[in-house]
Amino acid sequence: MLPEPGEPIEAAERLRPDVVLLGLSSAAHTAPLSRTARVFVLCPSPAAATAAMREGASGCLRPKELTARRLIQAVREAGRAHLGLSARETEVMDLIASGRSNGEIARELFLSEKTVKNHVNRIYAKLGVNSRGAAISLWQTQH
Repeated sequence: MLPEPGEPIEAAERLRPDVVLLGLSSAAHTAPLSRTARVFVLCPSPAAATAAMREGASGCLRPKELTARRLIQAVREAGRAHLGLSARETEVMDLIASGRSNGEIARELFLSEKTVKNHVNRIYAKLGVNSRGAAISLWQTQH
């Protein structure tokens, strides 16, 4: 259900969406909406993206590049960034969540098992968990 122009805040309060996609003309609503949802703004220029991010947007998408796949990717990236993981830790956590062992992860990413174990320990610390199962559970709720 799409709101009428000018009522995105009321619609978000009523519908409680996880994600809100705003056109640039509605970007003024970013700050209040970002308190309850991940807000993405369609931004045609870097300057517009900078302004939207300053207002609390989780991300910006170029209108000409907007696809369902790109929106899903942006939502996932925003969720992972919220957890504070680096790009490599995100990659390792994705593999953990898919059921891979440290040895399998090491082989797939061309790392030593010791390096993978270090990544896993940092991931646990950042996520505030102490087990693989807890990390996977938290990771899956963020996606």
